[in-house]
Amino acid sequence: MTWKRVLAVLAVVVVIVAAVVVVKVAAELQRTHTNAAQTVTPTPTRSAAPKPDDVAHTVADHFCQPDVTKNVWQRSLTPFLTSDAWQLYSAVQPGNVPCAGVHDDGKPVGDQQTSTDRAYQFTASTGGPVTVTMHRDTKADPWLASYVNAGS
Repeated sequence: MTWKRVLAVLAVVVVIVAAVVVVKVAAELQRTHTNAAQTVTPTPTRSAAPKPDDVAHTVADHFCQPDVTKNVWQRSLTPFLTSDAWQLYSAVQPGNVPCAGVHDDGKPVGDQQTSTDRAYQFTASTGGPVTVTMHRDTKADPWLASYVNAGS
């Protein structure tokens, strides 16, 4: 074999090896891309905001706890109150609250069932009905309690 033929065979081998490498890399990229698309964790969606009747029940339940300390009572209520309600109830002593044992039987009451105002009434084991008035400034805002009428 002459040097020319050896170089020609060597060139053909190099071209074939290069082609095989390119095909393998392309196949690996295709496989990685396909698997990545299949295994990507979906972006978590925002959990739905609490419904106004659920927030109202939480407020009624936390409000009607005359046996807890004032600090515990205020800390449990504060995240669910409008700023005006917070100011109104910040001076209340839980021992003076006339209700206890709120049942999860809330029903809408009154004509305040709008997209920004609602009211719910719950039964308490002690102290009669508990009415919680809910408010939000816009449809995007969370529901907060603006007033609690405990006992009758």
